[in-house]
Parts: sequence; C-alpha cells; structure tokens
Amino acid sequence: MRYGILLLTLFILSDSFSLVFAQSMYRFKGKSTNISPGRMHTESKKSMDPYSEKSSVISRDYQKIKFPPKIRFRHLSGTYTSDTQEATSSTSSIIWDGVGIGQTVFKYKTSISGNTVDLENTSIDFSYTYGDESTFTIGSSSVYSGELSGITSDSKIYKSSNVFGYGYFSILGIEFGIFEILLGYKYIRYTFIDLESESTSLYWSSFSDSGSHYLIGIGLVF
Repeated sequence: MRYGILLLTLFILSDSFSLVFAQSMYRFKGKSTNISPGRMHTESKKSMDPYSEKSSVISRDYQKIKFPPKIRFRHLSGTYTSDTQEATSSTSSIIWDGVGIGQTVFKYKTSISGNTVDLENTSIDFSYTYGDESTFTIGSSSVYSGELSGITSDSKIYKSSNVFGYGYFSILGIEFGIFEILLGYKYIRYTFIDLESESTSLYWSSFSDSGSHYLIGIGLVF
C-alpha cells in the first residue's frame, strides 16, 4: 500500500512537470517571434559573408581619403582696351587647404560724350578651391574703397571716395611642380556716390558701372 501511494504520487508529479515544461516552451516561442525572419536572415548573412565586411572596411577607408593641405600664393592680372575705355585688374591671394583670401585692384578710364572718368577701387576676395593638381576656384568680392575723379564736357571737376559694390570670379589652375598656371574670369559692379564738385551745381549725383574680363596668372604651391 505504501509503495502504491508513492508510485501514484510520482506519476502525478511527472504529469505536472510535463505541463510546466510545455508552458515554458510556449512562452519561449512567443518571445522568439519578436525577431522577424527577414532580420534574422540579414544578420546571419552579414556574419557569414567575409566579402561584405571587407567591402564595408574599404568604403570607410575611401571616405577618409583627403588631399594633403597645401599653401598657394597666386597673382592674376587682366587688361581690356578700346578706343574709348581702358580697364586693368590685378588680383593677389593666399589659399590654405582650399580656403582663400585676397585683394583685387581695379582701374578704369573712359570717355563718355565728352565726359572723362578716371577711377580705381579695391575689393576683398573670399574663395574656395577644389581639387589638388588640377583645381577649380570660385569666389566672391566686396568693394570697400576707391577713388573717382572726372571732368565734364563743360570743364567741371568732380570727385568721390564713397564707393560700394560686389563681384564674383572663377579660376582654373594646373600644377607644374611648385608652379601653377592660372586662367580666370571676373565680374564686378560698383557705384560711386556723394560726388563733390568745385562748382555750385553737380553734373552727376552718382556714377555706376559694371563689367567682366579674363585674367591670366601664375602661382606657387607648397
């Protein structure tokens, strides 16, 4: 009788253990369904494909490639002449690691309907250069100082030193050792105001002009 009760108890406990184990497996399976088959497949593929990891490393290394920083000293000039006008432009700049700053001096003489104008203005230039041995530079200019003098057809003299204006430019460059050959294009627009005259009446209250020209130059690269 004692052994019969013991066997009956063991039988009941074994059924209870089987039920608890089955329930535990069900909960485990329920948790595993949070991971989608697509994600499991992707992670398995990444871990098993050495070419994918190698390609990823090469891609990261390529993104880190950058041209070594260089210092560039540049000077460009250009001249335009015709029967009634003459314009000259001279630009000097320094560039380090692509970022550049410089200065342009623009001179202009013209004769319009018997009125002669002789002026000069100076602008500060900001630029950025792309490339290494072959380069492309773009930039903008801001006119901050200048002088204008002129004579009207009735011999009145007028002057001004109050000027403002803007411009933009682009430059192509090719390196030959430590030298650069440069070809550029520049546009400028400016206005002189507050013209002063020795006469009691002013002939012009302001003088505005704009123009573009090509530049050639040479540079040094270190």
